[in-house]
Amino acid sequence: MIGRDLQLIPDILGRYCFKEISSRAEDLIIIAGVIAFADRAVARKMSISWLRQLDVTIPVLEPNFWRQTHVVDALRSLLNLLTGDAWTLHFSSKSQRLDVQAQPPLNFITNEQPIVMPYSDGMDSFAVGRLLASDNPGVPLLMVTAGSRLDADKQRRESQLDGRRLRLAVPFRISQEHGVRLREPSYRTRALIYGVMGAIAAQLSGANRIMVSESGQGALGPWLVPVGNEALDIRMHPAYTSQLTQFVNSALGIQVAYEHPRLWSTKGQTLRELAERNLAEDWHETRSCARDARHMSYGRTRLQCGVCAACLLRRMSIRSAGLEESLDNYMWKNLSASSLDDAVVDPTRVASKADRGHAICGALAMAQLSELTKPEQSAYVDGKAQELAYIRGEHVDFVRKQLAGLIQQHANEWDEFVAHQGDSSYLAPFSGDMR
Repeated sequence: MIGRDLQLIPDILGRYCFKEISSRAEDLIIIAGVIAFADRAVARKMSISWLRQLDVTIPVLEPNFWRQTHVVDALRSLLNLLTGDAWTLHFSSKSQRLDVQAQPPLNFITNEQPIVMPYSDGMDSFAVGRLLASDNPGVPLLMVTAGSRLDADKQRRESQLDGRRLRLAVPFRISQEHGVRLREPSYRTRALIYGVMGAIAAQLSGANRIMVSESGQGALGPWLVPVGNEALDIRMHPAYTSQLTQFVNSALGIQVAYEHPRLWSTKGQTLRELAERNLAEDWHETRSCARDARHMSYGRTRLQCGVCAACLLRRMSIRSAGLEESLDNYMWKNLSASSLDDAVVDPTRVASKADRGHAICGALAMAQLSELTKPEQSAYVDGKAQELAYIRGEHVDFVRKQLAGLIQQHANEWDEFVAHQGDSSYLAPFSGDMR
């Protein structure tokens, strides 16, 4: 229910309003929020199937527009691709608009065309934001964020960039205060929220470029090496952003493009470039861990787990870039240990089944992507290159070369990282010897 399960925050939306927000854009915000709530509230029955049948009714200001066959089909197709479910969508009528007072900062009233970027406060968005600011001096950057998370870039942004970078929080929150448990952890529609709010920020500010900051490993890795019986995870993949582009452009009457500036780079290569250009200060304040921070506390300090796929990629990339980070930032800090119980910083913590599952799945994700360098995998990789070339409208030879280079660079970084941990590390069986 709007106002109870989905709570809209007009004051935050007002920060987006460089001009009056249209009823269509307001509808799109409601649509994204309701779909995200349904995605979180309906748990998957993984013992039966990943796929869920989701039937959702959404109140909108312009129901006749959203009920058009080509519009609802485009949205349903986008959602099915994103989440791996079967969505059925209905639109009811609502008449009351949000009371939004425009409040953009004066220093963003400029002749320069802004750039928009969904900004997770993770390492990729931190790095790409810094690189964009360096490569586009004076160009405003609108960062769509979760809001109150750790802001690692705050000091540099406020002291050196003359306020030309603006954080815009998502203008609603999903609530479980009224008995609805948000039981489903996959939450792939998070990508829809940030994609839609990025498009609305672009429409209201006059931007036509939306940057997807994910490295090649994050954007393409889950598509290249899918996990178990999960549907393909393409949240950051050009297959999804190209379809999202068509949908938001049609719905909002705009012309924006989602770009992938680091698609062919590993996270390590991006970090190394950041360091070489003297832009890396405060990078260690970012957070990468995919696990709930509430379950990763020790000594009143919230840690990153250190062993999930996101943490392993972070730690590997930091080493590849020649940077150093305190191991005290991680719950399982000592990757040279032969077991998780010996690796943990908290001597009272015994690794649970979930902890071990995250650790094994994390190592497998890194190793399986590396294994695509095997000669017997060449036909599979070539087929993926052809698919990606078609999606991006690029020559297959170019995409084939870039994709092979990305995979090889990842394999090199992973093998060196595992070797550094030593032969007794629990990671040793996941090294290049597997190939």
